[in-house]
Amino acid sequence: MQNNPFKIKTALFTLPLLLISVLAHSQAEGTTFPVIHPDGSVTFSYKNPSAKRVRLFCDCDLRNNNYDIEREDLQSVRMKPDSNGVFTFTTKPLTPEVYTYQFKTHGRRFVDPDNADTIRVLNTKRSVFVISGSTLSDLCLKDSLYGRVDFFEILDTACGKTRRILLYLPPDYDHNEQPYPVLYLLHGINGYEKAWQDKGRAVQQVDKLIRQEKIVPMVVVMPDVNPRKLIGQKETIGMMRNLLHYPSWLHRDFEQVFPQMDSLLSIRYRISSDRKSRAVAGLSAGAMQACNLANVNENRFQYVGLFSPVVHRKQLPTNQSTTYWIGSGKVDIFHSQSCRFVKKIKDKQTSFVYYSTSGGHTWRNWRLYLSEFLQFIFKSTNK
Repeated sequence: MQNNPFKIKTALFTLPLLLISVLAHSQAEGTTFPVIHPDGSVTFSYKNPSAKRVRLFCDCDLRNNNYDIEREDLQSVRMKPDSNGVFTFTTKPLTPEVYTYQFKTHGRRFVDPDNADTIRVLNTKRSVFVISGSTLSDLCLKDSLYGRVDFFEILDTACGKTRRILLYLPPDYDHNEQPYPVLYLLHGINGYEKAWQDKGRAVQQVDKLIRQEKIVPMVVVMPDVNPRKLIGQKETIGMMRNLLHYPSWLHRDFEQVFPQMDSLLSIRYRISSDRKSRAVAGLSAGAMQACNLANVNENRFQYVGLFSPVVHRKQLPTNQSTTYWIGSGKVDIFHSQSCRFVKKIKDKQTSFVYYSTSGGHTWRNWRLYLSEFLQFIFKSTNK
């Protein structure tokens, strides 16, 4: 019997929803944690009567010392206990943004047990909260989805491993038979198929922009694009191991399996085959893969999004009819590389948009780039 190269697993969101309800039940009278006050200040609390000290780590300003929000560095502060063993700390009003945090006691860092919203950062997990009040941060708030997410796996026959894939389907997907524009959204080094969903808030962004009629309904595909050595990597794998495997990214493992993946997805889902309705984008090393896919599959993509790209001469466009969108922060470690790439594609007379921002090689920039790119490629005509 031959192996089925296309194994579909229905998205089992009942389990995460059950977990969320259990955690919420443990919170005091429906209060969500941390507590976000009307002025944007935040109160963190953690109960542990046996702890002598508890520290809070957060990528926000905890010390009132002109913290640079765009660097995403963690600051720490000692939390104050009360007589019941509840440790608390309240920040000053924070800028609207997505933030992450951890607690530390007895020499160990851990997520907030009363906050179900967590993400993976490098080889650890952090809790998440969002301060609303800006267009982008409001897009990143988690609420009920109008669309839905599928999860499935495809066998990479070259190594016998399965590549996991998340796929967002728009709200009206099950009620008509039309093909939809498609965006392939690729993570970077130390990423996996949930990186864009968790840290990039891609599902929330697309879903809200469709509801707001700022973009047309579309399908978004978020695959595991790691080299074959790192397919299905566990959450305990750290940055250094991934960096040591960077040469493997140059072997173009994912690029080799992509035609099979694209064909199988086209059979299973109603994604457009029209080049004008297809896009690919990636961050960091994933941007390099996006360039490779566009060059090797010249008739498949009209738009290519490069977010803080790690790109070289080999990634220069081979098709002048392809449109590139490039975003880079002024203190990004690869900013000079992005500028050189922009100059070269300009010399090749290739259509492009260059979006320069402050900040660096961070998810705070990549979330912004995704929002802008979505509204550039498949903008709704109703607005």
